[in-house]
Amino acid sequence: MRFALIALCIATGFVVPDVTIAQEGRITIPRRQAKPPGPPLSPKVALAKMQVPEGFHVELVAAEPDIMNPVAMCFDERGRIWVTESFEYPRHEPGPGRDRIKILEDTDGDGRFETVKIFAEGLNIPSGIAVGHGGVWVANAPDILFMQDTDGDDRADKSEVVVTGFGRRDTHELPNALTWGPDGALYGLNGVFNPCRVEQNGKVFEFTCAMFRIDPKTREFSLFCEGTSNPWGIAFDPEGSAFISACVIDHLWHLTETGYYHRQGGPYPEHTWKIESIVDHKHQMAAYCGITYFDSEAYPAEYRDLLMMGNIHGNCINVDRLHRRGSTYHATGEPDFLSADDVWFMPVAQKVGPDGCFYVLDWYDRYHCYQDASADPEGVDRGHGRLYRVVHSATGRPEPVTLAGAAPEQLVDYLGHSNVHVRQTAQRLLSESGCNGVTEQLQSLVTNPDQPTNVRYGALWSLIGGDALTPEFATQLLASDSATVQAWAIRAIGEQHPSSESAVKAALGLLPEAKPDVLLQLAIAIGKFEKIDKLARWVDVLVAAKEDELIPHIVWQNLYPHVDIENFEAFLTLVESVDLASAPGLAEVVQRVPALLQ
Repeated sequence: MRFALIALCIATGFVVPDVTIAQEGRITIPRRQAKPPGPPLSPKVALAKMQVPEGFHVELVAAEPDIMNPVAMCFDERGRIWVTESFEYPRHEPGPGRDRIKILEDTDGDGRFETVKIFAEGLNIPSGIAVGHGGVWVANAPDILFMQDTDGDDRADKSEVVVTGFGRRDTHELPNALTWGPDGALYGLNGVFNPCRVEQNGKVFEFTCAMFRIDPKTREFSLFCEGTSNPWGIAFDPEGSAFISACVIDHLWHLTETGYYHRQGGPYPEHTWKIESIVDHKHQMAAYCGITYFDSEAYPAEYRDLLMMGNIHGNCINVDRLHRRGSTYHATGEPDFLSADDVWFMPVAQKVGPDGCFYVLDWYDRYHCYQDASADPEGVDRGHGRLYRVVHSATGRPEPVTLAGAAPEQLVDYLGHSNVHVRQTAQRLLSESGCNGVTEQLQSLVTNPDQPTNVRYGALWSLIGGDALTPEFATQLLASDSATVQAWAIRAIGEQHPSSESAVKAALGLLPEAKPDVLLQLAIAIGKFEKIDKLARWVDVLVAAKEDELIPHIVWQNLYPHVDIENFEAFLTLVESVDLASAPGLAEVVQRVPALLQ
C-alpha cells in the first residue's frame, strides 16, 4: 500500500508530484518538483544562492566529505556537534548497517568544525540523537540505544538497548527528534504509518503517531500523547509547553500529556475526542522536518521567541509566532527566515548553538520523499551533506558558551542566560547531578518573584528533573504568584508524589479559581492522584474551565475510562446542579458519556 496519496515525507529529508521515470528507471522529475532537479551545487554556490533577512548572512560550518547524508544532530556541553549519517536509507530491514555517528569539533575557534571523529558505526538509519546522563541516546529502530565511551577515546565501546519495538515499515516515520524536556525526560516522536509495539515491565504499548518519553534514570518508557501524522521535530517554549512540526496535515501542534490529536490516517481508539492544530494558515508545500524555539541575543528582538522549522518541499525555513489562547496557543505565520533557491536543499534539523546562532542541517538530495527513494534507491544521493549557521552582522558570531566542567553554582547562574541553548544545557546538567549542593539555592530562586521567569522556571525544572522536588516544597509552590510555577508543581505532584495526601489536597484546593494552565495540569494529574473522587474533581475542572477549548478534550481523555454502568448515575448527580450553559465543555462531556454504556 502506498500509504496515503503521498503520505508525506520527511525524516531523513526528501522532496514529492507525479513521477516521470526515464527508460533506464531513473526518476527525471521527482515528486513536488516541476522540472528535473539538475546537478548538485557546490557548498560555495549553494551559499551564494541563499536568501536571508537584511543584516544576516549564512556561513558554512561543515560539508561533504566531513558529513554525508546527515539525519539528526545535537550539541553537547563542550560545544561539539554530534551528527548521525545514513547510507542505508530507505532500507526497511532491521539489523547492522553502514550508518554512523560523528563528532564535529571546532578546535581553533574559527567557526569551522574541522575535527571529525567517528563515534559509532554499524547503525541502520539512526534517526535521532541526544547527549546526556553520561552517554549518547540514539534512535536506531527497532531500538532506542544508550551508547557510551568509557575510556575517553571518543569511540563508543558500550551500547545498551533501552527499549525496543519501534517499527520500520515506513522509514520516513521512524522514531526521531530525541529532545530533553523541561522535566528531565527524553522525548521523541514516531509517525502514523510506522506501527510499533514496545513491551516493558509487563506493560505493552502499541502505537503509531505519538510522542513518547523515557526517564533517563529508570529507563521507564511511556506515551505522552498520540496523533498527528509524520511528526519530525520537538521544541519547548519558555513555559515548558511542547510543540511539534508535522507533514501533510497542519504543520504546527501544541501537544499536551494524555491528549489525542487529529490523525492523518488510520483508526482512532473508541470514544476519542480529537484535538486539532494551533494554526489556520499554511506555508509552502506541507513537508516539514525539524523545529526549534529560537531565543538568543545574537539576533535582534524581532527574530527572537519564534518557532523555526525546516520545509523540505519549499527548500526553506518557515517561521511561526505563538500567542496564548487559554490553556493552549494559536500561531501565526511570519516571513521565511531562509530560502535556499536550491531544490536539493533539505533542512532536516535546526538547533540554537552555543554561540546563540541558528544552525541548519541539510541532507542535500534530489529526492525528498519515500516514493521516489523506494522507486529508485540507487538514485538517492550518498555523497553530500551540509551544516550551515546564520549570523547577524551586528553581533557577528558571539563567543560560544560551553558548560563542561562547570560547578553546580556556575550552572545555576547560567539558568538566566540569554541563549536558550545555554539555559537548557545548564538545566540538564543540574538535573543529571541531582542538584547536588544547590537545592536550597534553586528553591530560593523559584520562590523569588523578583527573579526573571527564565531563572525561576529553570530552577524548578532542575529540581523536578533531578528528583529533588519534595512534596513539601511542591505544596509550598502551589501558593506561588506564577500560574506557570503552580502548574508545574501540580504536574510534579502527579508524577512524583501522587500519594502525598497533603500535596494532593493543596493542589485540588486551587479549584475553582485556578488559571487555565493550572486547570490543564489538574485535569491530567487528577488521573494520577490517589485516594480522591476523580469524577467529582474532573467535573470541578470543567466548571472552572468555562469556554477553554483544550481542557474539555483533556478531561474527557482521562475521564471516560472511569465511567461505567455502576457510577453513571453518580456522575449525573454531580452535574445536575451545574448550569451547563456556563460550562460548555462539561455540557459536551455529558453528551458523550451515554455512548460509553452502549
